[in-house]
Amino acid sequence: MPAHSLEIAALALDRGSKRVVNSFDLSLSPGEYCVVLGPSGCGKSTLLHGIAGLIEATEGSIAIHGKEVTRVAARRRNVGLLFQHDTMYPHLSVEQTLRIAAQANPERHLSASEIDQRILAISETMSLDSAWLPRRPETLSGGQRRRVALAKTLIREPSVCLLDEPMAAIDRLASERLMERLAEVSRQKESPTFVHVTHDGEEAMRLADKIVVMSEGEILQVGPPSEIYQSPHSAEVALALGSPSCNLIALVEAIQNCPQLGEALELPDGQSPKNLSLTLRPETIQLLEPASDQNNGTVTESGKWQFPATVLERRDLGGRTLLRLAPIGSENAVPLSVTIADSGVPANPGTRWIFQTPISKLRVVAGSPRHCHCPAI
Repeated sequence: MPAHSLEIAALALDRGSKRVVNSFDLSLSPGEYCVVLGPSGCGKSTLLHGIAGLIEATEGSIAIHGKEVTRVAARRRNVGLLFQHDTMYPHLSVEQTLRIAAQANPERHLSASEIDQRILAISETMSLDSAWLPRRPETLSGGQRRRVALAKTLIREPSVCLLDEPMAAIDRLASERLMERLAEVSRQKESPTFVHVTHDGEEAMRLADKIVVMSEGEILQVGPPSEIYQSPHSAEVALALGSPSCNLIALVEAIQNCPQLGEALELPDGQSPKNLSLTLRPETIQLLEPASDQNNGTVTESGKWQFPATVLERRDLGGRTLLRLAPIGSENAVPLSVTIADSGVPANPGTRWIFQTPISKLRVVAGSPRHCHCPAI
Protein backbone atom coordinates (compact mmCIF):
# COMPACT_ATOMS: atom_id res chain seq x y z
CA MET A 1 0.00 0.00 0.00
CA PRO A 2 1.36 3.50 -0.82
CA ALA A 3 2.60 5.52 2.15
CA HIS A 4 0.09 8.29 1.36
CA SER A 5 -3.53 7.95 0.30
CA LEU A 6 -3.58 11.58 -0.83
CA GLU A 7 -0.56 13.56 -1.97
CA ILE A 8 -0.85 17.11 -3.26
CA ALA A 9 2.24 18.92 -4.54
CA ALA A 10 2.53 22.62 -5.47
CA LEU A 11 -1.15 22.72 -6.44
CA ALA A 12 -2.53 25.92 -7.95
CA LEU A 13 -6.21 26.40 -8.82
CA ASP A 14 -7.75 29.32 -10.67
CA ARG A 15 -11.31 30.55 -11.05
CA GLY A 16 -11.33 32.63 -14.20
CA SER A 17 -8.35 34.97 -14.03
CA LYS A 18 -8.07 34.79 -10.24
CA ARG A 19 -5.61 32.48 -8.44
CA VAL A 20 -7.67 30.98 -5.59
CA VAL A 21 -5.32 28.24 -4.33
CA ASN A 22 -1.56 28.65 -4.62
CA SER A 23 1.46 26.42 -3.89
CA PHE A 24 -0.59 23.97 -1.85
CA ASP A 25 1.29 20.91 -0.50
CA LEU A 26 -0.32 18.18 1.58
CA SER A 27 0.39 14.50 2.27
CA LEU A 28 -2.14 12.35 4.14
CA SER A 29 -1.74 8.78 5.36
CA PRO A 30 -4.49 6.19 4.80
CA GLY A 31 -7.36 6.84 7.20
CA GLU A 32 -6.02 10.21 8.37
CA TYR A 33 -8.60 12.88 9.20
CA CYS A 34 -7.47 16.31 7.97
CA VAL A 35 -9.38 19.51 8.65
CA VAL A 36 -8.62 22.54 6.49
CA LEU A 37 -9.45 25.58 8.59
CA GLY A 38 -9.87 29.13 7.36
CA PRO A 39 -12.27 32.04 6.86
CA SER A 40 -14.86 32.24 4.11
CA GLY A 41 -13.32 33.00 0.74
CA CYS A 42 -9.86 31.63 1.55
CA GLY A 43 -10.08 28.86 -1.07
CA LYS A 44 -11.20 25.87 1.01
CA SER A 45 -14.10 24.77 -1.20
CA THR A 46 -12.06 25.38 -4.35
CA LEU A 47 -9.38 23.06 -2.93
CA LEU A 48 -11.95 20.27 -2.49
CA HIS A 49 -13.29 20.79 -5.99
CA GLY A 50 -9.75 20.54 -7.34
CA ILE A 51 -9.09 17.27 -5.48
CA ALA A 52 -12.41 15.89 -6.75
CA GLY A 53 -11.60 16.88 -10.36
CA LEU A 54 -14.38 19.43 -10.72
CA ILE A 55 -11.78 22.17 -11.34
CA GLU A 56 -8.72 21.56 -13.48
CA ALA A 57 -5.37 22.17 -11.81
CA THR A 58 -3.41 25.11 -13.22
CA GLU A 59 -0.17 23.87 -11.69
CA GLY A 60 1.01 21.01 -9.50
CA SER A 61 -0.18 17.44 -9.05
CA ILE A 62 -2.65 15.26 -7.14
CA ALA A 63 -2.12 11.56 -6.42
CA ILE A 64 -4.53 9.12 -4.74
CA HIS A 65 -3.02 5.92 -3.38
CA GLY A 66 0.10 6.55 -5.44
CA LYS A 67 -1.81 7.01 -8.70
CA GLU A 68 -1.51 10.35 -10.50
CA VAL A 69 -5.03 11.73 -11.03
CA THR A 70 -4.32 15.39 -11.84
CA ARG A 71 -5.75 15.03 -15.37
CA VAL A 72 -8.16 12.16 -14.61
CA ALA A 73 -11.88 12.88 -15.01
CA ALA A 74 -13.84 13.40 -11.77
CA ARG A 75 -16.03 10.30 -12.29
CA ARG A 76 -12.92 8.12 -12.48
CA ARG A 77 -11.37 9.32 -9.24
CA ASN A 78 -12.28 7.21 -6.23
CA VAL A 79 -13.35 10.29 -4.29
CA GLY A 80 -16.56 11.11 -2.44
CA LEU A 81 -17.59 14.77 -2.12
CA LEU A 82 -20.16 16.11 0.31
CA PHE A 83 -21.14 19.55 -0.96
CA GLN A 84 -21.85 22.41 1.43
CA HIS A 85 -25.51 22.29 0.43
CA ASP A 86 -27.29 18.94 0.28
CA THR A 87 -27.27 17.42 -3.19
CA MET A 88 -29.91 14.72 -2.78
CA TYR A 89 -32.29 13.81 -5.56
CA PRO A 90 -35.61 15.49 -4.62
CA HIS A 91 -37.73 13.00 -6.58
CA LEU A 92 -36.09 9.88 -5.10
CA SER A 93 -36.45 8.20 -1.72
CA VAL A 94 -33.53 7.95 0.70
CA GLU A 95 -33.13 4.26 -0.17
CA GLN A 96 -33.08 4.96 -3.91
CA THR A 97 -30.48 7.70 -3.38
CA LEU A 98 -28.25 5.36 -1.36
CA ARG A 99 -28.64 2.59 -3.91
CA ILE A 100 -27.48 4.83 -6.76
CA ALA A 101 -24.56 6.13 -4.68
CA ALA A 102 -23.43 2.60 -3.79
CA GLN A 103 -23.02 1.81 -7.49
CA ALA A 104 -20.93 4.93 -8.18
CA ASN A 105 -17.53 3.57 -7.13
CA PRO A 106 -15.48 3.29 -10.38
CA GLU A 107 -13.29 0.51 -8.96
CA ARG A 108 -15.91 -2.13 -8.15
CA HIS A 109 -19.33 -3.44 -9.20
CA LEU A 110 -21.78 -4.58 -6.52
CA SER A 111 -24.61 -7.08 -6.79
CA ALA A 112 -28.10 -6.22 -5.56
CA SER A 113 -27.59 -8.21 -2.34
CA GLU A 114 -24.26 -6.49 -1.68
CA ILE A 115 -25.93 -3.11 -2.10
CA ASP A 116 -28.67 -4.16 0.35
CA GLN A 117 -26.01 -5.12 2.89
CA ARG A 118 -24.18 -1.85 2.38
CA ILE A 119 -27.37 0.17 2.92
CA LEU A 120 -27.99 -1.66 6.19
CA ALA A 121 -24.39 -1.11 7.30
CA ILE A 122 -24.29 2.61 6.48
CA SER A 123 -27.72 3.10 8.10
CA GLU A 124 -26.35 1.64 11.32
CA THR A 125 -23.13 3.67 11.14
CA MET A 126 -24.92 6.96 10.50
CA SER A 127 -27.88 6.15 12.77
CA LEU A 128 -30.39 6.42 9.94
CA ASP A 129 -33.83 5.35 11.08
CA SER A 130 -35.30 2.62 8.85
CA ALA A 131 -38.45 4.75 8.61
CA TRP A 132 -36.44 7.35 6.66
CA LEU A 133 -35.56 5.00 3.80
CA PRO A 134 -38.87 5.26 1.87
CA ARG A 135 -39.10 9.02 2.43
CA ARG A 136 -38.07 11.87 0.14
CA PRO A 137 -35.62 14.61 1.25
CA GLU A 138 -38.24 17.32 1.80
CA THR A 139 -39.87 15.23 4.55
CA LEU A 140 -36.64 15.11 6.62
CA SER A 141 -35.24 17.71 9.01
CA GLY A 142 -32.02 19.56 8.17
CA GLY A 143 -29.95 17.36 10.48
CA GLN A 144 -31.53 14.18 9.08
CA ARG A 145 -30.85 15.27 5.50
CA ARG A 146 -27.24 16.02 6.40
CA ARG A 147 -26.72 12.54 7.83
CA VAL A 148 -28.32 10.98 4.75
CA ALA A 149 -26.12 13.12 2.49
CA LEU A 150 -23.03 11.95 4.39
CA ALA A 151 -24.22 8.35 4.17
CA LYS A 152 -24.60 8.85 0.42
CA THR A 153 -20.99 10.04 0.26
CA LEU A 154 -19.60 7.18 2.38
CA ILE A 155 -21.61 4.26 0.98
CA ARG A 156 -19.56 4.14 -2.20
CA GLU A 157 -16.46 3.52 -0.01
CA PRO A 158 -14.23 6.20 -1.53
CA SER A 159 -10.49 6.25 -0.92
CA VAL A 160 -10.74 9.94 -0.08
CA CYS A 161 -13.83 11.58 1.41
CA LEU A 162 -14.14 15.35 0.92
CA LEU A 163 -16.49 17.26 3.25
CA ASP A 164 -17.40 20.87 2.49
CA GLU A 165 -18.68 22.56 5.68
CA PRO A 166 -20.64 19.46 6.76
CA MET A 167 -22.08 21.18 9.86
CA ALA A 168 -23.41 24.17 7.92
CA ALA A 169 -27.09 25.10 8.24
CA ILE A 170 -27.92 22.56 10.96
CA ASP A 171 -28.54 23.19 14.66
CA ARG A 172 -26.04 22.50 17.43
CA LEU A 173 -27.56 19.21 18.55
CA ALA A 174 -27.63 17.90 14.97
CA SER A 175 -24.00 19.02 14.57
CA GLU A 176 -23.01 17.14 17.73
CA ARG A 177 -24.65 13.96 16.46
CA LEU A 178 -23.03 14.30 13.05
CA MET A 179 -19.60 14.83 14.62
CA GLU A 180 -20.11 11.72 16.74
CA ARG A 181 -20.86 9.71 13.61
CA LEU A 182 -17.85 11.13 11.76
CA ALA A 183 -15.56 10.37 14.69
CA GLU A 184 -16.89 6.81 14.78
CA VAL A 185 -16.32 6.31 11.04
CA SER A 186 -12.80 7.73 11.21
CA ARG A 187 -11.87 5.24 13.96
CA GLN A 188 -12.84 2.23 11.86
CA LYS A 189 -10.02 0.09 10.49
CA GLU A 190 -10.94 0.64 6.83
CA SER A 191 -11.82 4.32 7.18
CA PRO A 192 -11.34 6.54 4.13
CA THR A 193 -8.96 9.46 4.32
CA PHE A 194 -10.92 12.62 5.14
CA VAL A 195 -10.40 16.19 4.01
CA HIS A 196 -12.95 18.31 5.90
CA VAL A 197 -13.11 22.08 5.40
CA THR A 198 -14.60 24.47 7.94
CA HIS A 199 -14.22 27.91 9.50
CA ASP A 200 -15.08 26.48 12.95
CA GLY A 201 -12.02 25.93 15.16
CA GLU A 202 -13.90 23.81 17.72
CA GLU A 203 -15.04 21.48 14.94
CA ALA A 204 -11.44 21.15 13.79
CA MET A 205 -10.13 20.38 17.29
CA ARG A 206 -12.88 17.82 17.84
CA LEU A 207 -12.26 15.75 14.70
CA ALA A 208 -8.83 16.34 13.21
CA ASP A 209 -5.69 14.23 13.28
CA LYS A 210 -4.09 17.02 11.27
CA ILE A 211 -5.11 20.65 10.83
CA VAL A 212 -4.20 22.85 7.88
CA VAL A 213 -4.71 26.56 8.58
CA MET A 214 -5.33 28.38 5.32
CA SER A 215 -5.57 32.05 4.35
CA GLU A 216 -5.96 33.68 0.94
CA GLY A 217 -5.30 30.43 -0.89
CA GLU A 218 -2.10 29.49 0.91
CA ILE A 219 -1.12 27.34 3.88
CA LEU A 220 -0.15 29.20 7.05
CA GLN A 221 0.60 26.15 9.22
CA VAL A 222 0.11 22.38 9.23
CA GLY A 223 0.25 20.09 12.25
CA PRO A 224 -1.67 18.09 14.87
CA PRO A 225 -4.37 20.05 16.74
CA SER A 226 -2.35 20.38 19.97
CA GLU A 227 0.62 21.86 18.10
CA ILE A 228 -1.49 24.34 16.15
CA TYR A 229 -3.29 25.40 19.35
CA GLN A 230 -0.27 25.66 21.65
CA SER A 231 2.44 26.79 19.23
CA PRO A 232 0.93 28.95 16.47
CA HIS A 233 3.40 30.46 14.00
CA SER A 234 1.46 33.68 13.53
CA ALA A 235 -1.27 35.86 14.98
CA GLU A 236 -3.69 34.67 12.30
CA VAL A 237 -3.12 31.02 13.19
CA ALA A 238 -3.54 31.78 16.91
CA LEU A 239 -6.96 33.31 16.24
CA ALA A 240 -8.13 30.33 14.16
CA LEU A 241 -8.61 28.06 17.19
CA GLY A 242 -10.23 28.55 20.57
CA SER A 243 -13.42 29.95 22.06
CA PRO A 244 -13.19 32.62 23.37
CA SER A 245 -10.53 33.61 20.85
CA CYS A 246 -6.90 33.78 21.83
CA ASN A 247 -5.83 37.12 23.33
CA LEU A 248 -3.17 38.83 21.24
CA ILE A 249 -1.02 41.40 22.99
CA ALA A 250 1.31 43.79 21.18
CA LEU A 251 4.79 42.77 22.31
CA VAL A 252 6.15 46.33 22.50
CA GLU A 253 3.31 47.48 24.76
CA ALA A 254 3.57 44.40 26.98
CA ILE A 255 7.29 45.01 27.51
CA GLN A 256 6.72 48.72 28.17
CA ASN A 257 4.26 47.74 30.91
CA CYS A 258 6.61 45.06 32.28
CA PRO A 259 10.29 45.38 31.21
CA GLN A 260 11.14 42.12 33.00
CA LEU A 261 8.91 40.30 30.54
CA GLY A 262 11.20 41.17 27.64
CA GLU A 263 14.11 39.53 29.46
CA ALA A 264 12.10 36.38 30.25
CA LEU A 265 10.73 35.77 26.76
CA GLU A 266 12.49 34.05 23.88
CA LEU A 267 12.36 36.52 21.01
CA PRO A 268 12.96 35.46 17.40
CA ASP A 269 16.20 36.69 15.85
CA GLY A 270 16.13 39.39 13.23
CA GLN A 271 12.52 40.51 13.74
CA SER A 272 11.42 43.88 15.02
CA PRO A 273 9.34 43.72 18.22
CA LYS A 274 6.97 46.18 16.53
CA ASN A 275 5.78 43.37 14.25
CA LEU A 276 5.40 40.75 16.99
CA SER A 277 2.63 39.82 19.40
CA LEU A 278 2.16 37.62 22.45
CA THR A 279 -0.51 34.92 22.42
CA LEU A 280 -2.33 34.50 25.70
CA ARG A 281 -4.95 31.76 25.85
CA PRO A 282 -7.96 32.65 28.04
CA GLU A 283 -7.75 29.42 30.06
CA THR A 284 -4.07 29.97 31.02
CA ILE A 285 -4.84 33.19 32.96
CA GLN A 286 -5.34 32.71 36.70
CA LEU A 287 -7.07 34.97 39.21
CA LEU A 288 -4.58 35.66 42.03
CA GLU A 289 -5.57 38.34 44.56
CA PRO A 290 -7.18 41.78 44.84
CA ALA A 291 -5.00 44.55 43.43
CA SER A 292 -4.01 47.59 45.49
CA ASP A 293 -2.40 50.51 43.68
CA GLN A 294 -0.18 48.43 41.41
CA ASN A 295 -0.20 49.64 37.80
CA ASN A 296 2.62 47.66 36.20
CA GLY A 297 3.21 43.98 35.56
CA THR A 298 5.92 41.89 37.23
CA VAL A 299 7.70 38.59 36.61
CA THR A 300 8.06 36.23 39.56
CA GLU A 301 11.00 33.98 40.38
CA SER A 302 8.76 30.99 39.62
CA GLY A 303 8.27 32.16 36.01
CA LYS A 304 4.84 33.77 36.23
CA TRP A 305 3.81 37.03 34.60
CA GLN A 306 1.52 38.98 36.93
CA PHE A 307 -0.46 42.03 35.85
CA PRO A 308 -3.26 44.14 37.37
CA ALA A 309 -6.62 44.48 35.64
CA THR A 310 -10.12 45.74 36.29
CA VAL A 311 -12.98 43.28 35.77
CA LEU A 312 -15.39 44.69 33.18
CA GLU A 313 -17.77 41.77 32.78
CA ARG A 314 -18.46 38.41 34.38
CA ARG A 315 -20.52 35.57 32.88
CA ASP A 316 -21.34 32.18 34.38
CA LEU A 317 -20.95 29.62 31.57
CA GLY A 318 -22.06 26.64 33.65
CA GLY A 319 -19.07 25.11 35.44
CA ARG A 320 -16.72 27.89 34.33
CA THR A 321 -16.61 31.67 34.45
CA LEU A 322 -15.85 34.09 31.64
CA LEU A 323 -14.26 37.40 32.62
CA ARG A 324 -13.51 40.41 30.45
CA LEU A 325 -10.59 42.48 31.77
CA ALA A 326 -9.27 46.00 31.23
CA PRO A 327 -5.50 45.80 31.95
CA ILE A 328 -4.33 48.62 34.20
CA GLY A 329 -1.38 50.79 33.18
CA SER A 330 -2.05 50.95 29.46
CA GLU A 331 -4.01 53.85 28.01
CA ASN A 332 -5.13 52.03 24.89
CA ALA A 333 -5.89 48.68 26.50
CA VAL A 334 -8.45 46.47 24.78
CA PRO A 335 -10.29 43.95 27.01
CA LEU A 336 -8.79 40.50 27.52
CA SER A 337 -10.87 37.33 27.83
CA VAL A 338 -10.30 34.92 30.71
CA THR A 339 -11.99 31.58 31.35
CA ILE A 340 -11.72 30.05 34.82
CA ALA A 341 -12.90 26.50 35.59
CA ASP A 342 -14.87 27.60 38.62
CA SER A 343 -18.33 29.15 38.82
CA GLY A 344 -17.58 30.61 42.27
CA VAL A 345 -14.99 33.18 41.17
CA PRO A 346 -15.15 36.16 43.58
CA ALA A 347 -14.22 38.82 41.00
CA ASN A 348 -17.13 41.14 40.23
CA PRO A 349 -17.38 43.93 37.62
CA GLY A 350 -15.62 47.09 38.76
CA THR A 351 -13.13 45.35 41.07
CA ARG A 352 -9.33 45.34 40.58
CA TRP A 353 -7.38 42.08 40.71
CA ILE A 354 -3.94 40.69 40.03
CA PHE A 355 -3.96 38.03 37.31
CA GLN A 356 -1.09 35.76 36.37
CA THR A 357 -0.07 33.34 33.64
CA PRO A 358 2.98 31.05 33.29
CA ILE A 359 5.52 32.59 30.93
CA SER A 360 5.95 29.09 29.46
CA LYS A 361 2.38 29.40 28.11
CA LEU A 362 3.12 32.63 26.21
CA ARG A 363 4.15 32.49 22.56
CA VAL A 364 5.77 35.24 20.53
CA VAL A 365 4.25 35.26 17.04
CA ALA A 366 4.47 37.30 13.87
CA GLY A 367 1.68 39.75 13.30
CA SER A 368 0.23 42.84 14.91
CA PRO A 369 -2.95 42.77 17.01
CA ARG A 370 -4.09 45.95 15.30
CA HIS A 371 -4.13 44.17 11.95
CA CYS A 372 -6.03 41.22 13.41
CA HIS A 373 -8.72 43.16 15.29
CA CYS A 374 -7.71 41.61 18.60
CA PRO A 375 -6.59 42.73 22.08
CA ALA A 376 -3.58 44.88 22.82
CA ILE A 377 -2.36 45.59 26.34
